[in-house]
Amino acid sequence: MAGAINAAQLEALAARAWPALWSQRIDGWLLRRTPSVARRRLNSALPVGDGAAIEEVERFYREHGEIPRVQVAPAESLGALDRELAERGWRADGATDILVARDVCSQGDLAVSVRPAVDRAWLQAWIIAEGRPDAEETYGRVLQRIPSPAGFAIARFEGRPAGVGIAVCEGGWSGVFCMATDPVMRRRGIARAVLSALAEWSRAQRARGLYLQVERDNAPAQALYASLGFTRSHGYHFRTRL
Repeated sequence: MAGAINAAQLEALAARAWPALWSQRIDGWLLRRTPSVARRRLNSALPVGDGAAIEEVERFYREHGEIPRVQVAPAESLGALDRELAERGWRADGATDILVARDVCSQGDLAVSVRPAVDRAWLQAWIIAEGRPDAEETYGRVLQRIPSPAGFAIARFEGRPAGVGIAVCEGGWSGVFCMATDPVMRRRGIARAVLSALAEWSRAQRARGLYLQVERDNAPAQALYASLGFTRSHGYHFRTRL
């Protein structure tokens, strides 16, 4: 298929689109740290080559006073690493699917604006929708460092912010992040409207498709994305050394 992309390429795109504050490559690992931001992707080691020594991950995170964590991605091709981590007592959690779609049609008539950069209005809408205690840290350490071109979407319902999302385009693919809806505004088609607006923005950037991450046990989100034409590319999970 023209423009096809594999799991490892998607993970590389996602790592750049959602940038850790500090990252470095050492012996087959991309080691990432973002203190004060509680996102496992931003505080974990991603395997990026052969011959990666697990001891290197442990040493790096222990030296920085942090818990060693590995993002086993793509899980389907890292069975040997996953088994070794399990045998060493690393706990598994955070099972997630990476979904892709070629065509997401516009749906709904809600007003959705897509801005080229994050601002305080988007941040406040995100805080209302997701209520993260580390929102300010995420704003300063991650959101303001997302590479261009990026689209920051806000949906409004009866004039008030109701949902948000982000798309980051690179290499002909747009990664979708931070999809969130105000809890009191759910079941009004807001997530569909946000994703549709981000898909339209992505087409304007000449993206051939979209990718996103959704936790495996998030049944409502899985159903929404399936109804919009998303299919599974691969999965990942984390292994944590306690």
